[in-house]
Amino acid sequence: MVRVLDLTRLYPGGVATRLLLDLGFEVIKVEDIEVGDYLREISPLLFEWLNAGKRSIAINLKSDRGRELFYELVRRSDVVVEGFRPGVAARLGIDYEALRRINNRIVYCSINGYGSNGPYNQLPNHDINCAGVSGLLDPGLYGDNVPKPLTVQVADVGSALLCVIGILGLLIRGLGGYVEVSMMEAAMLFNTLNMAMVYEGSEPTLTGKYPFYNIYKCRDGYISIGAIEDKFWMNLCKALKREDLISRKLDKNTTNELAAEFGKYSVKEILKLLWNNDVPAAPINKIDELDKDPQLTARGFVKGKFLTPLIINGTRPASNGKAPRKGEHTIEILRELGLGDDEISQLIKTNIISTQ
Repeated sequence: MVRVLDLTRLYPGGVATRLLLDLGFEVIKVEDIEVGDYLREISPLLFEWLNAGKRSIAINLKSDRGRELFYELVRRSDVVVEGFRPGVAARLGIDYEALRRINNRIVYCSINGYGSNGPYNQLPNHDINCAGVSGLLDPGLYGDNVPKPLTVQVADVGSALLCVIGILGLLIRGLGGYVEVSMMEAAMLFNTLNMAMVYEGSEPTLTGKYPFYNIYKCRDGYISIGAIEDKFWMNLCKALKREDLISRKLDKNTTNELAAEFGKYSVKEILKLLWNNDVPAAPINKIDELDKDPQLTARGFVKGKFLTPLIINGTRPASNGKAPRKGEHTIEILRELGLGDDEISQLIKTNIISTQ
């Protein structure tokens, strides 16, 4: 089994190593003896979703003996994932250059905010900051020219996916190596269509400014319309008996006319009409109503439970057990390294390791 040492906290690294766990990897959270992963306190449910099935060891990596124990783990592992600010891992003696001297086949992934170089590389950041720098919050993408925070963490999740892709690519080669993932650049990946259109001198069209790609209010809720291709736009206009709008796909004023049409229907009524006419349309679900959507329930969604977005050979991976307490498996893992109980007790007394 491929073993992953997860040095990260919070969201990006948690998502990345959760996906690796779902692929059949063993994941050990390597946590600080004092703080650990504070996602436990921020969102206990999210922590449970992302960490169920992982083990936790708490080590003082600032101590010589703590680093020695970590190095012994590295010798028996395949992947290391860290999310420190650039330079921190090197100061601790656990960066890629240090670890590849211990295990030259180690695959090492760093997830950081703005990248390991450049004028922003030491700045604190979160998803909203990376989204802003990446152009995702460009005021011109909004109808009122006022940027707004995204309601989802694209930089966090995007960097997690790129982390997994990079790790798998290096594991296939079997030679070890180093992957760096910048959350800022991960966010830019989501912005490539808009960037291409702007650089070509045109206006981005999939922003809600145009009638064919928008959200509309019905009598009892909202629906999304994604009639990008001409054939779908024609289907939409014909379904609403508004063939006069076919030639006005790029006319922003058409949005108001469509809004008036959709306002005549309930969500259920309009979706039945549009789906029967092969129009890309869908309901706008509220989070607390997801368990009522027939498509989600057909795919196995259960309210309050993490749904792994992978189905492999017809089976959706399921986590085993609960998320670990900080240091819950410290003694177990050290015994696997060959340490005796007396030595482990001494390590606890001297604050080299922790079990809680």
